[in-house]
Amino acid sequence: MSKKKVFKICAVFCFTLLFTAAMAVQIFAGGDGKEEAASGGEETAGIMEQLEKEGKVLHIIDWAEWWPEEIYEGFSEEYGIKIVRDNFASVDDMVTKIKLDPNADYDITLPEIRGMITMKELGLLQELNHDWIPNAQRYLPEKTKTAWYDPGYKYGIATDFYFLAWLYNTKYVDENDPDIGSWKMFFEDAPKWSGKITMLETMYQVIGSALLSLGYSYNSDNEKELMEARDVLVEFKPHMMSWDEWPKRVLLEEEAWASQLWIGESWFLSKENDAIRGALDPNGTLMGVDSLVIPKGAKHAAAAHLFMDYLLRPEINALLISTIGYAPNHTETAKHLSEEMRNWPGVDVSEDYLKKCEFVHPRAYTGKGLELREKIWQELRQ
Repeated sequence: MSKKKVFKICAVFCFTLLFTAAMAVQIFAGGDGKEEAASGGEETAGIMEQLEKEGKVLHIIDWAEWWPEEIYEGFSEEYGIKIVRDNFASVDDMVTKIKLDPNADYDITLPEIRGMITMKELGLLQELNHDWIPNAQRYLPEKTKTAWYDPGYKYGIATDFYFLAWLYNTKYVDENDPDIGSWKMFFEDAPKWSGKITMLETMYQVIGSALLSLGYSYNSDNEKELMEARDVLVEFKPHMMSWDEWPKRVLLEEEAWASQLWIGESWFLSKENDAIRGALDPNGTLMGVDSLVIPKGAKHAAAAHLFMDYLLRPEINALLISTIGYAPNHTETAKHLSEEMRNWPGVDVSEDYLKKCEFVHPRAYTGKGLELREKIWQELRQ
């Protein structure tokens, strides 16, 4: 998934002011605002002992300019751990790099679900020591604790949720429509917005949203269902303006009135044009996660576990969410967000809504599901 950094500097600055004030209150009240590094006693001693043996270094490979620098700086300052960072342009590039050299000097990385599954299948990941990540047990919601792709979070800690949705301009789209946000409305109302609609240039998300509009699974590999989705898209296509992975300009300049996009982008785009909104399909949609994982060849696993636990402190997780605009994979983070952000669609999402959403599944990108999608996609792109 392409990572966008809209308004990142402003978001970090605003949250830093709030964060500093909150920490000052805690300090003057007699606390230091920190969670324990582990649940206490032997576990704390165990990870700190191992940290001394392995050395206070953490090699990270992740997206460039995505997470706020304050997270890395705060962790390094607290634990005296030197962070060495490398970046990847895509998750596939990262997986290939580690596959070619399983002993590469990387201690932690950040794939999405498909990348994590691939790494697990290739034997490129090591199991996590849950005693060293007590904040995971404290704060992770059930949806990710029991996720099919990593039940019991054996290999990874999900850092956030993001949801496939569509953004719209309230000047041209009726935000009071009871179906607002639904994929059914997006496709059925297309004639009203003809020539003013964009869609992502990604086969899975385009076909998946058409499946959802019909009440089918995003991951369906049923030929009849996929052909029905194809018909929806063929009828819809004449009303499209373009395929566009990042329709920021056309949305802001109101050339596009509705765009398929990730819901988190609506928060930032609305700051430049307050007529832009986003809404989630009330019946559920595709949800994704980015997960911190530890490569098999990691030489500083203790530091990697400490970093995971640090990121799951509510106030640190809130700094992350305020910067990237996604939903927290955390039961307490929302309390640390501004009221405006907390109430924005797709940020403070209920457990009940999460149950309606789907993670990507291999049915969609392997075997018959992949073959049928490629056939449909080829026809749509002609």
